[in-house]
Amino acid sequence: MALYGMKAANGVIVIVTRRGIQQKNRIDVTIQSGLQSPVNTIDLLDAKDHMTLYNQAALNDGLPEKYSRSEIEAAGTSPLYPDVDWKGEALKKISSVSRANLTVNGGSQFIRYLVDFGFLYNNGIYKPSNTVLNSDAQLRRLNLRSNFDLQVTKSTLFSMDLYGAVDDRNQPAQYPDNIWYALYTIPPNAFNVMNPDGSYGGTSILTNNPIAMIEASGNSHSNTRFLNAGFHLKQDLGDLINGLSASIGYYIDNSTSISDGKWRNFMVSQIAPGGTGYYSYGEDTEYYEWSSSDGSRFTGFDAGLVYNMPEEKNHSLQALARFQSDQEWQTNADLTPYLTRNLGARIIYAYKKRYVLQLASSYYGSEQYPEKNRYGLFPSVALGWVFSNEDFITESAYLSYGKLKFSYGVTGRNPYANGRYPYYQYYVNGGVYPLGSDWSLLYGYQPGMLANPGIKWETSRMMNIGLELELFDKVSLESDFFIDKRSDVLFINYRHPSVLGVNLPYENIGKLTNIGTDGRIGYENSGNAIKWHADLLWTFCTNTIDEMGEALNEGELSNLNRTGNPVNAIYGYEVDGYFGSSPEGAPYQTFGPAREGDLKYRDQNNDNIIDARDMTMIGDGSANIDLGLSAGMTYAGFDFEILFQGQFSRDVLLSGNPLYQPFVYGNAATEYALKEDFPRLTLSNMNNYQPSSYWVENINFLKLRNLELGYSLNGRLVQKLSIHSFRIFVRGINLLDLSNWDYSDPEFFEIGYMPMRVYYFGINISF
Repeated sequence: MALYGMKAANGVIVIVTRRGIQQKNRIDVTIQSGLQSPVNTIDLLDAKDHMTLYNQAALNDGLPEKYSRSEIEAAGTSPLYPDVDWKGEALKKISSVSRANLTVNGGSQFIRYLVDFGFLYNNGIYKPSNTVLNSDAQLRRLNLRSNFDLQVTKSTLFSMDLYGAVDDRNQPAQYPDNIWYALYTIPPNAFNVMNPDGSYGGTSILTNNPIAMIEASGNSHSNTRFLNAGFHLKQDLGDLINGLSASIGYYIDNSTSISDGKWRNFMVSQIAPGGTGYYSYGEDTEYYEWSSSDGSRFTGFDAGLVYNMPEEKNHSLQALARFQSDQEWQTNADLTPYLTRNLGARIIYAYKKRYVLQLASSYYGSEQYPEKNRYGLFPSVALGWVFSNEDFITESAYLSYGKLKFSYGVTGRNPYANGRYPYYQYYVNGGVYPLGSDWSLLYGYQPGMLANPGIKWETSRMMNIGLELELFDKVSLESDFFIDKRSDVLFINYRHPSVLGVNLPYENIGKLTNIGTDGRIGYENSGNAIKWHADLLWTFCTNTIDEMGEALNEGELSNLNRTGNPVNAIYGYEVDGYFGSSPEGAPYQTFGPAREGDLKYRDQNNDNIIDARDMTMIGDGSANIDLGLSAGMTYAGFDFEILFQGQFSRDVLLSGNPLYQPFVYGNAATEYALKEDFPRLTLSNMNNYQPSSYWVENINFLKLRNLELGYSLNGRLVQKLSIHSFRIFVRGINLLDLSNWDYSDPEFFEIGYMPMRVYYFGINISF
């Protein structure tokens, strides 16, 4: 039971695990196996389109065409004129995934237990494989979760929770980001996957053949082990004071990772002009074997007292006092543990089951702050009025339950800024001075970021007003409106003069405001034949930076101010159309010579020059609206569940991403470059590729996250099989997305391992 303090400003998720119950031993087995495929990703143009656009970009820059018409027509016809679909060559369209669970649940009045075994095998999507060395991306996971409740005496309960897991991962030796960057940026006509002589293709500049990176550079293997254990003892002290109980607990969380692998360089070759031979670059080296280890350990202790006042006619009272201490060690990092301490209390009082008052407070501390700022007090108060229990509403035919609620509380956030102890002055390597006639070099130290002896946690003060309703015993409604005022947020104070010549420290000078609403509307029809339910959830939230230590600009430079804008605001240049055939007379753009078809930027400060002083807010990277819709139904043994999730009012900046800005990074072109309003193509002129409103896309989506259809055998057949239940099901994950974005999955814009669409078939048997 959490009493929120220094770690709760960004919200807390409370997870209650399923526990054993008093019943005959029951065994549940679930086995599911399926197929997965990558979600939609943006397509690279083939060699002919790439070469055509490249020629156009060269002409736009006043350069001669690189490819002749005959070379373009010959693309893909022979090894001399390659046309490689790098994604198609490297990735499988479909791979396998399987998982299984075995759960044992049961117990008596003396002991109750739940044990769950799980297994997962996820095959990778890399297509090539080394016949000697497995270089595909694969995951095998074996986990065990169990809990036991032992009634030692009538008044003493001992609980033990255990969790262990082993993750076994395999992947190519090359860093994954490098592989994916090569797959998405190497032009299709650059070189062959494999040359006719069996060597890997490549050039003097492009030695990163992605197929060779996957299957010829070696592999990397990691084995990670997790162990979590918790022990809890609860003693009923009712013989001393009726309703009083005490508890103590100890928990430990360990993880250890051991990695090893083989790595080597590989040679690539390029067919010489006319096919007369090969030019080779690099060399095939022997495998270099390596290994490393890492880990962490977390321990905690808590003790508490709980008092539940014996129920009276009109009054109920619960009081709680709790102490908690945590320590965390990081292997290969800091030698000293991360320490936190918390002393908290809470009182809940209710009168006539109508009026509820809750008072709570947490005195929380962290060792990362100086002694005078180490601890803070975090109080909260909540009020509730269950008006449906009032005499004038009790007999209502339509209102089953109604509650108004109000809460106000203070919580904190303790981010790590400038190392473990930002109140200490750190020194870093810096500065070299020659001494003596032989100019021996003396290496020195210099101050790192300045220490801040007054640093403390960030503070959140949140007010919430809410309403809960249940109508006709079928419809439920929950709605909350909240205001979160953040203070003491860590920012660098740029009002200090820059002539200090040091890196300025983080200070508790920032202020933020979050305002929003969230809620839920649910419906449940528990009829005899058909039972179904539906839930609609929503969240709407906006935020504003009220103070961030910014040296505010006035007048024509006020566009540079970030104060007053959202935290995740996107900044760039505001596009004011395209240049025509005569760019003369327009403000001078400092990023390259402006030509016809180039983006024209607005001169925010009216100095007739477009530079960094003309940047302004051009979008908001946060999704202000989140929606979720779930529904389910059961009928004649069939069951059906569906889940939709969506985000709206979200901006994405594509600038600087080679998937959308061809050639200037030495990269290929994608279908995005075929847009009708795409600016003038270029090989080197960065005028069009600055962060600007052109490259901001407002992307909304609604996704079908989960769909499951099952069938359970009827009672007679189950009895004949001597089992409790038997169910078969099919399930799909990430099946469909509805979006105004046409080029890829609306959540996947970067270069990297893409999300999966998964189809499962499974069975569930209970004995």
